[in-house]
Amino acid sequence: MFKEPIPIVKIELKDAGDARKVATITFEAEEVAEREKKVCKDFANQANIPGFRKGKVPPSVIRSRFGKQMNEELKRQVSTDAYEAVLKRDDLRVHSVLKVDAGEVDSGNAATVEVTVDIEADFELPDYESYQLSISKTEVSDEEVEKELTNLCEQRASYEIVERPIEKGDYVKCSYEGSLEGKPVAEIVPEKPMYGKQANTWEEAGSEAEMGVKAISNGLIDMKVDDKKTVTEDFADDFEIPPLAGKSVSFELEVHEVREKNAPDPNSPDFLKAVKMETLDELKEKIGKDLEQRKEYQNLNGKRNQITQNLLDSEDFPLPQKAVEDEANAIFQGMAQSGMEQGVDRGEIETKKDELWKQAQSNGQARVKIGIILGRIAEKEEVKVTNEDLAQAATREAMSRRVDPQAYIKELTADRGRLSRLQRDVLHDKTIDLIAEKSTEKVCEIEDGDKH
Repeated sequence: MFKEPIPIVKIELKDAGDARKVATITFEAEEVAEREKKVCKDFANQANIPGFRKGKVPPSVIRSRFGKQMNEELKRQVSTDAYEAVLKRDDLRVHSVLKVDAGEVDSGNAATVEVTVDIEADFELPDYESYQLSISKTEVSDEEVEKELTNLCEQRASYEIVERPIEKGDYVKCSYEGSLEGKPVAEIVPEKPMYGKQANTWEEAGSEAEMGVKAISNGLIDMKVDDKKTVTEDFADDFEIPPLAGKSVSFELEVHEVREKNAPDPNSPDFLKAVKMETLDELKEKIGKDLEQRKEYQNLNGKRNQITQNLLDSEDFPLPQKAVEDEANAIFQGMAQSGMEQGVDRGEIETKKDELWKQAQSNGQARVKIGIILGRIAEKEEVKVTNEDLAQAATREAMSRRVDPQAYIKELTADRGRLSRLQRDVLHDKTIDLIAEKSTEKVCEIEDGDKH
């Protein structure tokens, strides 16, 4: 088919909302007629009509036989020339072509095509080279190694039945039922059984964990099997469950079984064999290296998060509307799907739909803004995505999905949309890494568990 574009008389632009424009492209009648002749010739070269040699069919016969198809092809070519002309404009950064409306196109008249596009607005890039990023020390202390060693031992602890009063740290099978002002809590907050009624549940006596009912875990201490008692929990005024906030709830508690946790000696041959180490010193050395790698990984993620937040905090600019809508829809669907997978009732999701959609829109705007800024920085810094980059990223995705990497790469290659998204994600990741390299790092003195 003929590829040379039709000469354009003019392009007029008008605003159609934030970061959206409608371009009206006009083609001269003579040029449209000339293109129609070439379309007719293309059809003649391919047509097999009895009584005529191929390529020698008169135009009148071709138009009579293929008039509708020719008009569709002429309209397609005019439309293509129109939106390609818009894409080539130096004064527009087209983010996406939303609509191409060619109306009626025929060889006897000028053609007018309307192309609706979302654009990327002009804005000043943030001074990303001056970012100061906070990181933590990666040195590992002896105390951290000992703490991790203790956790490792506790993961392999045995739980032996004992017949004695309960001590702190014991694991207790018990039952309890709460009541508030004579009414069962299970009826007040049926969706929160932890605070209502439990039969044969396990509790750690004297647990310091945030979850659970403190009065129960503390009340178990000194009780024995078959003992019963009443304990009272005074919930804080700002407790997360409104019907219980600021209230005193009574719990009828009964003990069924007591088990003592016995962690193994880390220097015992059986324990060292279980963790595939020859000596305790060798194990501690490995723990230290693992902790150091973990800290380095946390620093890497921390820097990426800080860069992302800095970009998000930079000056706002109009965003492509369709891109924001698409991101928001994807985020909303993801939140709803995640909720259902976690057992949240569809009706509850429906009642929170407006709240979830508002959050999805906010997150969608953030994603689009960050993506556009990273794209501009990548362009400025000439960041490129190689085939090797794509192959590595696809392999990582395949491994995370537990599928064959080669089959997954083949599947991606056949899906241009998914491949394009992966290429965009890799470009953004490489750009964030580049920003991190150009930034200044500042080591923070923080306590274990604190965040930057």
